Amino acid sequence: EDTVQVIDSMLGTLLDISKLDAGVLQPNVGPVQISKLFNQLEAELQPVARESGNQLRIRPSRLWGHSDPCLLLRMLGNLVANALKFTQGGRVLIEARVRVGELCLEVYDTGPGIPAEQHEEIFQEFHQLGNPHRDRRQGLGLGLAIVRRLGLLLDHAVEIRSRPGHGSRLSVRVPLAAPN
Repeated sequence: EDTVQVIDSMLGTLLDISKLDAGVLQPNVGPVQISKLFNQLEAELQPVARESGNQLRIRPSRLWGHSDPCLLLRMLGNLVANALKFTQGGRVLIEARVRVGELCLEVYDTGPGIPAEQHEEIFQEFHQLGNPHRDRRQGLGLGLAIVRRLGLLLDHAVEIRSRPGHGSRLSVRVPLAAPN
């Protein structure tokens, strides 16, 4: 069953990359209620957090962004899944903040952190930190590549701030929207 799940996840990820490469993915942009996205993330990823011995905390938000809700959910889901994968017995926090007139959706973790010279490389396809033997159970190294590509498609900046031994913060900047 675990093998089937891993293969299914890998095929889905490869299909997403193919769609992005082919330019057939068309965003459906509009107002997005962030609390709904956060609720979906919590429902999907809280079991993963418990299984990995991590605490997943999501700060409630009344903010709205202007984006494609499905693609934005995929971006955030990949960021949180990555944080949970590389954090052992720690904490992952998701929150929304307004910074300089934009909505910043932020994922913090207490994981091992990422050296500054790797901040750009982690967004490259098949690049994985801490997996020199290319163990497929740790994924393909495509999750953050998809985040970066979706960010480009949606015109949402993706930023990282991290230091080894101090965890990481990855954020997605989204235009603010008025409540619907």
